[in-house]
Amino acid sequence: MMDSLGSVTLRPWPAPQEELSQEDLLFKIEQLASERGHLRNITEQSLQEDIDAGKHVPEATVEADSADLDEKEKDAPSGQDQRDKVFKAAQEMYSHLEWAKFAATNALDLVSLVLSQDPNKRSLTFFSPNFRDQGLNQGIPFGSFGISRENHEHHNRRPEEVQRMQDLEHRQKVVAQGARMGALDSAVDEILKAAKHLEKEMRRETKYWHEIVSVSDKGWPIQRLRQNARHAPFAVRYGLPEASDHFKARGFAPLQMDKDGSIILDPTLALKPKTFRVRVSVDGNITGTSQLSVEDDFANQSLEKSIQLARDSLLEEELYYEMSLEVRHLLAYGVDFRDSVIYVDAPRLGNASQDRKLLIDCIPRNDPVAGGQGHEHDWLARNVAEALRLLLAHEHSMRLYRRSQLPPPLTARTREKPPPPLLRTLLAVIRHVEGVDSLYVYLGLVTKTLYTAGLDVALNTTRETAWASLAETLKASRKDLSATDQLLEIFMKPFDGKATLTLPTSNGVQPETLTVVTRTIIGQPTFGTEHKLTLSSAMTSDLGLFHQHKFATVEEVKSYLDWLISLHITHRLLKSEYSSYAQIRSQDPRLTVRCKESKKGEPSLKDIKVQLNDGQLKATLMAADSPPESDDAEQSHTWSGPDDNAALREVIRNWVG
Repeated sequence: MMDSLGSVTLRPWPAPQEELSQEDLLFKIEQLASERGHLRNITEQSLQEDIDAGKHVPEATVEADSADLDEKEKDAPSGQDQRDKVFKAAQEMYSHLEWAKFAATNALDLVSLVLSQDPNKRSLTFFSPNFRDQGLNQGIPFGSFGISRENHEHHNRRPEEVQRMQDLEHRQKVVAQGARMGALDSAVDEILKAAKHLEKEMRRETKYWHEIVSVSDKGWPIQRLRQNARHAPFAVRYGLPEASDHFKARGFAPLQMDKDGSIILDPTLALKPKTFRVRVSVDGNITGTSQLSVEDDFANQSLEKSIQLARDSLLEEELYYEMSLEVRHLLAYGVDFRDSVIYVDAPRLGNASQDRKLLIDCIPRNDPVAGGQGHEHDWLARNVAEALRLLLAHEHSMRLYRRSQLPPPLTARTREKPPPPLLRTLLAVIRHVEGVDSLYVYLGLVTKTLYTAGLDVALNTTRETAWASLAETLKASRKDLSATDQLLEIFMKPFDGKATLTLPTSNGVQPETLTVVTRTIIGQPTFGTEHKLTLSSAMTSDLGLFHQHKFATVEEVKSYLDWLISLHITHRLLKSEYSSYAQIRSQDPRLTVRCKESKKGEPSLKDIKVQLNDGQLKATLMAADSPPESDDAEQSHTWSGPDDNAALREVIRNWVG
């Protein structure tokens, strides 16, 4: 093995050809100078010859190596010595490696401990496992070891250099002091500026909160906003909670903050408020209005007043809007809609031949009142306007009541929501009052006339039965509805008026009564006013009439009652008084009576005709079997007022004899 290694020439591994840097070139030159001697004897040809001859070192070096090799061959140790030497070298190498590892871990722990002074560079992974177990876990803190750099150079400076250094140090101190003073001045300015800004913001917030509390104390609900919370953190809800969807959405306004902290009016609050107006027109002339003169300056109103005006305006607009939707269902009742004005037939005001209308519209609140119009019917216009407002408020209350009840069963059909009965209720009240008043005036006149004629009659009228029993209804009040809602709920139901006329009887024991019930409803099944007349059983059997009769107008009731009372007087009262001398020949209020004997001794037959017309009672003595329309009256008497004291029976007795 050693013999074979003796002729081995060690050469460097050929490196890849690459450009040598200046440092590498200097290294190569130094190497050649140490191996070949002076560079002057080294040429390219000499180097190539050495390569071809297998020589790459000088001969002296080769000879020395050969001599050493011979000596080593002579002194070559045995195999055991070689193994012991290799084992010893391995142990030394292992000890060196252990020491190198120990030094490296110590250096790593030292550098990591120094770097741990920075909080961003503290991590357990930077330390060795041994140091983590024996050091950090035993209480050694991070950053407990530091390194600083100090300059230990000491030399004597020249005086001018010392003076220059002192001047520089003095200037640096002055500059630093000036910089500190400038920074302090800037800091003071910033603090003063921040204090002024804070004071301004405090005054601004105080003023804004003061106005917010003022609005809340007036009863307006305040709500916090999420959007734009910096400039408008709160909003006021001034709309009615049970209003229609369109007007409920409009009843909400943010309370924006101005630069000085005051509240800026939202555009919805800054709009000109509107008012609901009702006018009374008689023959084309305005004789009454519900509009009041307004002298307030809306631009300078307080915030609370502006919110109240916006709420009132919203209610007025909703009232007009709901009535406009209701008009199209009431065209058959004389209701018209032209040029944004609703025309409704007004109740009778004195002369029945006058053309009377209610004109309903919605106008700006500050519009001036038109001049040159009458004011004698202002009370009627204002009462109608206030009644319609109360009906809308009642509708809002009933919507809340209906929502609090159990909902109806679910169906596939969409439930229609009709407009609230505002105009319907107004028309029903007007028509019912007109109907019952006209009828009761007639019945009162008839009662006075019959009483003047010596007939014992009595009249009992009730304009509305629910109004008559109102006290009892409110006493048994419901807990779920207030007294006001119960009162207004009566106006939503059909109106029933009742009049009872007690007539004289032939026997004077059991009175005969006529009952007229007047029902008014603008809807199914009546669609207006209906009068139902109910007769007593004795009258129906004696006169051969039906028990009940229905009439659509007051004129029909008057005409039928005139005929019926006249028929009752002739066919029942006079027939009972002259039973043996009287005879009924027709269904007209006419009675044939045998009068006293004439001079020739022959009895005569006369017809007594009784007519009741518009409160006037007329009795006529005519020839028997004369035509009904005949004017040949032998005698007649008319009762038209309380001044006539003649009794009907006495007058007829004087005629018959």
